[in-house]
Amino acid sequence: MTALEADLSKLSLQERPQHNEHPGQHPDGGEVEEEPAEILPFRFFDLPSEIRLKIYNYVLFGSKRKGAARPSGNVGSSSKNKPLAPLSHRVALFLASRRIHDEASVQFYSVQTFRVFQIQDYSRLPTLTSLAPTYRPLIKKIELILGSSWTAPPKSWKVTNRLGLAEMTGLQTLKIFIQCDPSHPVFEGFRISSDFYTGFAGEMVQKILEQLPNLTQVEFDAWPSVQKNGALMRRLLSEVRTANKKILWGPERGWNDWEDEDWNDTASKMNATGSISITDLSRKSLRRQHVPAARIATLS
Repeated sequence: MTALEADLSKLSLQERPQHNEHPGQHPDGGEVEEEPAEILPFRFFDLPSEIRLKIYNYVLFGSKRKGAARPSGNVGSSSKNKPLAPLSHRVALFLASRRIHDEASVQFYSVQTFRVFQIQDYSRLPTLTSLAPTYRPLIKKIELILGSSWTAPPKSWKVTNRLGLAEMTGLQTLKIFIQCDPSHPVFEGFRISSDFYTGFAGEMVQKILEQLPNLTQVEFDAWPSVQKNGALMRRLLSEVRTANKKILWGPERGWNDWEDEDWNDTASKMNATGSISITDLSRKSLRRQHVPAARIATLS
């Protein structure tokens, strides 16, 4: 009964307008021109900033690609950057307007980890020397990867004004990833000297720390063969402590503030001649640490 009363209340004695069954035709048979519906512009900047950032993040990193994206390397924290959207999508966003460019740039450069120097491991992001000065203050994380070319470091690996470190006023974290420590006895006979690379890396880190104006912390990580108590790590830790920066530990190596290791189980099994059992350190691991093949063949 209630439903019937509701239906009756909707009835009206007024004549209902006749709806034309054929759009574009007048009731008397003549044709009429349809007026296009007005499309009002969407006021994008009326959205809350949190929603705008999510949209920027989707366009810059979440857009679907036609093909699989090329991976950004296998070394260090920089290899775990978000996959980039196609270049056309990113460029279109940056060119939409000045305000969108400024907001999207902050979102793009602040969440990425940029490498200080180029290494053989591929990365889709440019190194510091390739970045425009406009974007340098937006960067919050950079990464220095050590161990590559330990017998002859590239001549371009110099801390100069071209890196723009002094302009990175927003940078808070320096990540240092160590691929190998050439001071380890396993490199004996193939290195220039036991302390050559240690001195080279230590001086470079010292200069980087001096030029970063607002750096607060340094994060260390490494591959399994690198020891916290090795010569290279001791030198680097000394430079960071001298600069009075906070020390953090990356996830791959598993170091922490509470352990005080001399050598791990592998290194402790080394004999007086510096040789090590191949069962303790696999050939694959040795190759990953850039140990020469001739040296691996001599391991028993």
